[in-house]
Amino acid sequence: MKMTFTGKFGVALTTLGLLSTLAVTAAGASATLNGDLTFTAADAASSINPAMGGSSFDEPFFNQAIPTYMTEASKVSGSNAPSAMSLYSPVGSTSGKKGVVAGTYAVGASDVPLGTTVNGTSLDSSILTGADAAHKLGSYIQVPVVLGGVGLMYNLPSLNSKFKKYPVTLNSSILASVYDGKITSWNDKAICKINPKIVNVKKNKKGKITSSKCALPNIPVVPVYRADGSGTSFIFMDYLQKTQGANFATSSGTQIYPSTTFQQGQVPGNGLGAQKNAGVAADVEQTVGAIGYVEYSYILLQHTLPSALIVNAHGQKVALNSASIAADAAAFAATPPSEDANGVVSNFSIVNGTGAGDYPIAGYSWAIVRQDWNGLGTVGGATANLQSETLVAKFLDWVVQGGKLGGQNVAKGQGYVPLPAYVVTVAQKQIASMSYNATKLVLN
Repeated sequence: MKMTFTGKFGVALTTLGLLSTLAVTAAGASATLNGDLTFTAADAASSINPAMGGSSFDEPFFNQAIPTYMTEASKVSGSNAPSAMSLYSPVGSTSGKKGVVAGTYAVGASDVPLGTTVNGTSLDSSILTGADAAHKLGSYIQVPVVLGGVGLMYNLPSLNSKFKKYPVTLNSSILASVYDGKITSWNDKAICKINPKIVNVKKNKKGKITSSKCALPNIPVVPVYRADGSGTSFIFMDYLQKTQGANFATSSGTQIYPSTTFQQGQVPGNGLGAQKNAGVAADVEQTVGAIGYVEYSYILLQHTLPSALIVNAHGQKVALNSASIAADAAAFAATPPSEDANGVVSNFSIVNGTGAGDYPIAGYSWAIVRQDWNGLGTVGGATANLQSETLVAKFLDWVVQGGKLGGQNVAKGQGYVPLPAYVVTVAQKQIASMSYNATKLVLN
């Protein structure tokens, strides 16, 4: 399956070594930025409040990163630092895209880049609808800001005591069958077979095993899915598509392709549709027998239920954690996002890495921003002037930085994984391309 999106990504990214040293112009910033936190009174940053919103995959990150950024900037710049930035609105990936195109958000976030095309079908045809600059994909830059994994959170209280040290193991075949209604009970033979340690064993007085029986409960599986436009849905469906293909099909037999809208005709009658990652997690917590796909942070930091081990492409049972997500991302270092001669960028999907330690359901989330704010009036509630655009660019530059004071350290603390170096290079190149009235921004 080929997945692409078109956009302004600069030159081809196949020679990453060149990107790390590429200078822009004397009037602008280097493509290698440093997260500078210096502001002067002329920057007017203390009164600028650019609204941001989109993917709920990003909510734990942005809503810790924004106040941290203001605190760290105040240590460097005192009263000249930004101090009015509002928290992020987790409205979902599709709404994030719509918001940045409409100008409601200065930064819209999505786990699927704006303009993505899958098998010749545009996922954003209803958003990029006009010939004006606001509706042209080339008017925006897209910046990878966080790396995370999608966990399969489940609610099986009968396993909590005796089998607590044995998380349920699932594979892509079982997950596809759960989400299209072929598997309806937790003690289905396919699930029991892949979980040989979750068994009730009976022994006679001599200690000889007389019987063993699958201990997974005979209760309905209740699949929970995203009812809103969701990049998390895309990542999960992308994984099922890459691993199961035509085996994961709609009720009419048509092959399903990854989309930001879960194919609701695919879900069995007892499935539950929920809004945002938080809604899926809440439904799973409240429903015995439920299973749902959520970003790792919602399992690690905010909820108490476990996530399943997933059998990866190497045949290994892998737990969802920072190391396994990082391993999956590293598996794609040789095929970074790249632009072809037609301006089409591919290779943003990183599901189903082939390494032994790779957690196979992972992805990046992308900040989407207008490249040049001149003449826009307002953007995300902020006056669209040089100072506002510069603040947003400097914030994004800090977001993608590593180290103790960078945004990726915040990401790590919230259950994400620091961006790999090859992706940071892409992010910085994008940010450095921002301009005001065709003049590159000065960010450091």
